[in-house]
Amino acid sequence: MTETADPDVVVYGATLAGIMAALRLKLRGYTSLVLEPTGHVGGIVAGGLVKSDTPGVPAALAGLTQDRFFAGIGAEYAADGLDDPKAQYLFEPKVAERVAWRLLDEAGATVLLNARIHDAGDVEVRGGRIVAVRTDDGWRRAGFFVDASYEGDLMAAAGVPYAVGREPASQYGEAYAGFQPARAHRIRSFRPNTGFPVGPVPDSAPGDGDAKVQAYNFRGVLTRAADRLPFPKPDGYDPALYRHLGSLLTQRGIPGLSSIVTHTAALPHGKFQTNQALFIGFDLPGVNWDYPDGGWKRRDEIIAEQVRWHQGMLYFLANDPSLPESFRADARTFGLPPDEFTDSPHGAGFPHALYVREARRMVGEHVFTEHDTQRPNNTKPTAVCCWQYGLDCHIVQYYPEGDDTIVGEGSTTGSFVNAPADLYQLPAESLFPARGSVENLAVPVCFSASHVGILSPRMEPTYGMLGEAAGELAAQSLRTGRAVQDYDYASLAAALSERGSVLELPELEAAA
Repeated sequence: MTETADPDVVVYGATLAGIMAALRLKLRGYTSLVLEPTGHVGGIVAGGLVKSDTPGVPAALAGLTQDRFFAGIGAEYAADGLDDPKAQYLFEPKVAERVAWRLLDEAGATVLLNARIHDAGDVEVRGGRIVAVRTDDGWRRAGFFVDASYEGDLMAAAGVPYAVGREPASQYGEAYAGFQPARAHRIRSFRPNTGFPVGPVPDSAPGDGDAKVQAYNFRGVLTRAADRLPFPKPDGYDPALYRHLGSLLTQRGIPGLSSIVTHTAALPHGKFQTNQALFIGFDLPGVNWDYPDGGWKRRDEIIAEQVRWHQGMLYFLANDPSLPESFRADARTFGLPPDEFTDSPHGAGFPHALYVREARRMVGEHVFTEHDTQRPNNTKPTAVCCWQYGLDCHIVQYYPEGDDTIVGEGSTTGSFVNAPADLYQLPAESLFPARGSVENLAVPVCFSASHVGILSPRMEPTYGMLGEAAGELAAQSLRTGRAVQDYDYASLAAALSERGSVLELPELEAAA
């Protein structure tokens, strides 16, 4: 559906952040046009990431993100007779998308699907302000813009500075920055230890920066129900690609797929969530390095390769004769759910959204770094939300070492355990460009952070709360006519708190 009148705000990305921004704007009396580059709303929480990470201090998850989205999911299940508090954080994709659409309707947002921004030719900037963006229906003007996409295409097309990959350790003085071979995850007993997906040995020195990003994957959903769909054999399937996975299964004595996907709590209605699971698993390091700046043609190629890897792995686990028949039989007790992702471009039951864990990162008024996640730099005078989660980086690259070791480099500890972070506050200044740049833009997903700095807050609940702050910043800028950089924090804090946002917690004072 389209409207002839231009909106007050254009929101690029119907992610949880974008939805929360639109909802906040509606409550302030402003209209929004939401441009979603894919065919679905809700972002990755409706696209497969259905085991939501929550903060170490539960009260940090607050605002409309908690009260309307996550609690809204819980209410959906309660209405169906499943009154389980955990269901709001462990849910089915179809329920998340249903709640996402409802909130967009409540926000009165006009939503255009498959509306992609490609480059600077799709964005008009004049006098330090974004004036309009191009859609299939023509140019749409607005007074303010929110880039809530995972890719940051609106931000980049508007000429806002950004970073991709890992800064060198020297840039911000971060212990975990850059190439980290000493903290890499090493697994032995691979013979051979080369071949896909293992890449070449890096020629970087410890602490060097690079343009490499942590691995992406599909967060699949599996079922054991009688009507499950069998794992499809993808075009171009090559069992040799899973040689290292097979070696790892044998080495660890893993008896079946059930040992990989049922170790976390089950979703409602007997469904299960896939993630990386093993050292070599559903993640695919390396193939995604072009994704952030690659443009949509290159991104679609990367998505297709990730689909082949994920679908091929499931097919391998259920059918490859190199695995014990007992393992294959166990794998065949699982399948894809026919009631999820029914119109996915990758086949019924398979997620329609690739989990883009990290892409571009704005270089804004304040760059949030590793230091901001640790005392004494964890408190901020202009906080818009609180959060606590470990520094979570998936493997960035595999490479061989010696004659039997595969190195998985990029994590912060060399294991599946994350480096710790204190309870901290995120400042408003990480949500908009530096002074002298674009004056009417907020960026709640690709917000201003270093690679290490974003590792803790790169979670969907945090993005939702930052989206709320972006919506309130937009509303204030529209009301006052001032650049977003000239916002009034007291007014922003009052507006956020009015709808339940938590800007400070007693634990922060205790830790000071």
